[in-house]
Amino acid sequence: MPALKPKVRADLVVVEVDGEAVVYDPLDVMLHHLNPTAAVVFKLCDGSGTVRELSEDMAEVLGLPVNTVLRQVRRVVSQFKESGLLHGHPRKILEHQHRHSGMGDGHSHQHSEEREEETDGRSA
Repeated sequence: MPALKPKVRADLVVVEVDGEAVVYDPLDVMLHHLNPTAAVVFKLCDGSGTVRELSEDMAEVLGLPVNTVLRQVRRVVSQFKESGLLHGHPRKILEHQHRHSGMGDGHSHQHSEEREEETDGRSA
C-alpha cells in the first residue's frame, strides 16, 4: 500500500491569524483552531508529499531531528484525518458514555460528541 500523501479538502475555509489558523468546515459546520505547528502542517498537506517527506522538509528548515518532527507530523495528520479535514477521510464521530447521578435509575446514555476541534500539533 502506498504511503499516504495527505491533502486537505478543497471546500475548507482557512483564515490565518498570527501564525495560527482557523479552519471552517462547511460540511460539518465546525470550526477548528490550529496552533502554529499544526497550521504549517496543514499548509503542507497539498497531496504532493508523504508524511515522511513533509517531516523531512520541516526538520531541515527547523534544524530538528527527522524522527522528532515525524512523530509530531504523524500526530497532527492523524488529528486532521479524525476531524475529517483531509480528502477521502470523513470525520469520526466520538462516542462517550456517562451516567446521570441523582436522576431516575442512573441509567447509561450514549451521545455523539460534537465540539469545536482544537489541534495543538504538540507531542504528548
